[in-house]
Amino acid sequence: MPNRILVPVDGSEFSNRALDFAATLATETNAEIVILNVVDLARVAVLSGGEAQLIPGCLEEVRAEGQRVVEDACARVRAPVHASARVVTGSPVDAIEEVAADSKPSFIVMGTHGRSGLGRALMGSVAEGVVRRAPVPVMIVPPERRP
Repeated sequence: MPNRILVPVDGSEFSNRALDFAATLATETNAEIVILNVVDLARVAVLSGGEAQLIPGCLEEVRAEGQRVVEDACARVRAPVHASARVVTGSPVDAIEEVAADSKPSFIVMGTHGRSGLGRALMGSVAEGVVRRAPVPVMIVPPERRP
């Protein structure tokens, strides 16, 4: 039985779907959920346009957005499940790996955008990187199939 489930979230429908799945699983297994948002430094660099003087403001804005995302995610999780939230800064794959090593979840549940081919090659895949490097099993919740 899992005692802790790590759920990285970004506020997208994909991560919300994974969070809902994790909450159902946590209810059935009496596990707690650790909700994680990673403030991606690459995104901050893009938002600042490479202008050094803009980086602190962009970083603060992205951190505040991350805090809103985890607060919204915690509000989605209903009793009796206990959810805690963390916002960390760094590369998403590295940060998820570090938080997993620190919080010692039984596994990680995360959504995927379902990109393939050129889209994945250009954008990379956080889910793929986490699956390859995570210290615990990873459950990937696929995007909802549309008819």
